[in-house]
Amino acid sequence: MLAATALLLSLAFAGPPAGAHDPGSKEGKAEEQELLRIYQPTWKSGTAIADATVTCVNGTAGSYPCKNVDLLSFLPQSSLGGGSSSSMWYWADSYNNNEYILYCRSNGVSFVNVTDPSNPRYLGNLPSANGVSSSWCDIRTYNNYAYIGKDSVSHGIQIFDLTKLRNVTTTQTFTAAARFTGLTNSHTLWINQQTGFLYVSGANTCSKGLTIYDIKTPLTLTQAACYTGAVYSHESIVVNYTGPDTRYTGREIAFNFTGQGKTVQILDVTNKSAIKLLSSGTHPGASFVHQGFASSDYKYMIVNDETISTASGSPDFVYDIQKLDAIKYVGRDNGTRGTFVNHNGYTVGNRHFQASYRGGLRILDTTNVASASLPEVGYFDVDPSSNASGYSGSWMALPYLKNGVVAVQSIGVGLFLVKPTGTAAVN
Repeated sequence: MLAATALLLSLAFAGPPAGAHDPGSKEGKAEEQELLRIYQPTWKSGTAIADATVTCVNGTAGSYPCKNVDLLSFLPQSSLGGGSSSSMWYWADSYNNNEYILYCRSNGVSFVNVTDPSNPRYLGNLPSANGVSSSWCDIRTYNNYAYIGKDSVSHGIQIFDLTKLRNVTTTQTFTAAARFTGLTNSHTLWINQQTGFLYVSGANTCSKGLTIYDIKTPLTLTQAACYTGAVYSHESIVVNYTGPDTRYTGREIAFNFTGQGKTVQILDVTNKSAIKLLSSGTHPGASFVHQGFASSDYKYMIVNDETISTASGSPDFVYDIQKLDAIKYVGRDNGTRGTFVNHNGYTVGNRHFQASYRGGLRILDTTNVASASLPEVGYFDVDPSSNASGYSGSWMALPYLKNGVVAVQSIGVGLFLVKPTGTAAVN
């Protein structure tokens, strides 16, 4: 089961737009066709906004529809290395307290210093391995390293030393510290910071299930486990459990979202040689169970389904996870927010921050999540032209920066830094 490390340095160049799904599935192929259809060249991505907050007044911040969210700055894709964009993550440097957004693109990764969110600075680009380009890119961090994977191409996982971002004053082309070639492609990544394990979903390994690597020695990926008990793993969230089910306190628990497998799985992955499926659940009409994130008390899971019909409003699905071995579907919050497609969501306090493609950033109140009620308390719409379904607009929104700042990505358009206010802010 164990695999040794393969290390290589590499370079790369350009590419097309971004999307989600298993690219080998009919849904993934349809989405990529849609992305190609709507793709706009980076020179159309607009001009930078900096130095002065654009306040949300009477439903707009400049040209952007909004509610209780101010615009702090914007960096266009043309200033971020070109290509298109998909996932992103963040890194806070404990050495100097600087903050960075690591912005995944079809042709590389952009590094942006966002310590001053009103004046973000593009530091440079790490080109893709082997010169490949892919609509799917994902990135996560562990200590002072970033791990970057791409789907549908032979890319492996690049490992980048984030300390190289310190004291950068001129834009650079960076190189990877290492490249792992024990797999060719991957769809999404998650890293448990407490245990030092990397969880890879949708790779060419483990029948596209979960491939687990020990990265406690950061430049060395050693395969620790392989979970194949699902049709597909699209994404996973893995934590050292501190929720209400005290039987599992301190255990390493994975919440696995199986895409076309149409289920949410709860796995005990503490013992890598004996991974245990605790329970699984689904919701009525499930189509592509994409991703989810727990409420702050870990009693409920808020799940998005990327291809379910949104004719009656863009839905989220709530599951009761208070007993890990008995997940229960609670209900559906239809919302009244248009027919845009919900994508990745993350919870901070009593707010759930969701990237929703043409709906941009949507902020939901989780106070009454137990009854599957998630009223919208704020939004920032990066695609003013439409709130319809489709795969332009925001892929990811990260609510983890200091002082309540949220990073919002827009496919092929660029990076927005915004600030929720009033009832949209985390209580």
